[in-house]
Amino acid sequence: MAPKGKLVKDKVIIENVEEAREVYRIGYYGKPLDISKPKSPEDIKSPLILSIIEATYLLKKGLISVYTNVDGAEKNFTYDELYNLGTTLLPRFNILYTVYEDLRNKNYVVRSGIKYGADFAVYNIAPGIEHAPYLIIALREDEEISPNEILGFGRVSHSTRKELILGIVNPVTRNIRYIIFKWLKI
Repeated sequence: MAPKGKLVKDKVIIENVEEAREVYRIGYYGKPLDISKPKSPEDIKSPLILSIIEATYLLKKGLISVYTNVDGAEKNFTYDELYNLGTTLLPRFNILYTVYEDLRNKNYVVRSGIKYGADFAVYNIAPGIEHAPYLIIALREDEEISPNEILGFGRVSHSTRKELILGIVNPVTRNIRYIIFKWLKI
């Protein structure tokens, strides 16, 4: 039976600590309440919090189940139901999820990049073991970005020793083009 996560607003909480460890073990998903970057699943001693993007991906893969309480009874979500809920909770959910899923399917560990002003921080190995070498900004193909915005993202990525990557998504085909920036001193 897959670990159970309870939907609370835009997060999914895996309350059972053994199940939390299991989910973290399969790909460094989520953040435990008691430690920001555990070095191993055994360090987890509290519930695990997943973003709705992570939970949707894990539900699609059949690695967790997600439920909520409705009138005192548990209601389990299907992938489509949770995905659609994500689109109502996060304005850019479609684009963010598309990039997240693609990177996870390529075996990268993907975490929130909010503290860097990016959408995602991406790891080759895992948080707590290495620093994230990449920052990802997810954009719609028809979205405009100014040179000043690129410079701002570049300054943060350069000062934190991370490579800046734009994940440009075609909203119809869901194809993604990645553009990586290299900063040169002249």
